[in-house]
Amino acid sequence: MNGFFITFEGIEGTGKTTQVKALQEALSKKSLPVLTTREPGGSSLGDKIRKLLADPENEMSALTEFLLFSSARAEHADKFLRPWLEEGYIIISDRFTDSSLAYQSFGRGIPESFVREVNSTATWGIAPNLTFYLDLMPEESVKRVKMRLEETEEVPERLEREKIGFFRKVRDGYLALVEDEPTRFRYIDGTLPANVIHEKILSITLAELKKLKQYNSLNTLDI
Repeated sequence: MNGFFITFEGIEGTGKTTQVKALQEALSKKSLPVLTTREPGGSSLGDKIRKLLADPENEMSALTEFLLFSSARAEHADKFLRPWLEEGYIIISDRFTDSSLAYQSFGRGIPESFVREVNSTATWGIAPNLTFYLDLMPEESVKRVKMRLEETEEVPERLEREKIGFFRKVRDGYLALVEDEPTRFRYIDGTLPANVIHEKILSITLAELKKLKQYNSLNTLDI
């Protein structure tokens, strides 16, 4: 790939969406070609699947859930990720394949080998160059989600209705993934102030971009 692929991972309420937007704005100010996306989503069909997965009235098996995520991911990779990465863009995604490993494998119990195999096929082998994992205890996660829902008066999505024991499994899964791939993952304490988290993320990102031929000649990579 000519571009650079950055993903953000974590359980609910970690501030991923906020940090994705902040990083995109910071890189854009440095005149870097950058796009943001999310999963499930990133395509017209992916957004429709996202609504199905979010709807609390849609009860489904763990396998059905995973295959729906995978279908959205296949569209995302084919219609969005591959074309723009080939054009040399920096793409920042709110979730990617690690979410399925954490949620559907560690959380739901689907065999990890199966999840990895389907992920590899659905993504055409595309893998993140850099992944930020924002860590948060499940108790704090549930508290933050509840506060957000009360403020916005939104109806909790299907996954947001899961019990705390589920999110403990998911967090354990993420921590195992971080340990297995310390080169790709960057662990970020999600309890830190949002501006401090952003500064850490931006510093790490710029340091990684400087290593690449297509970006290292830009004097804008200094903070």
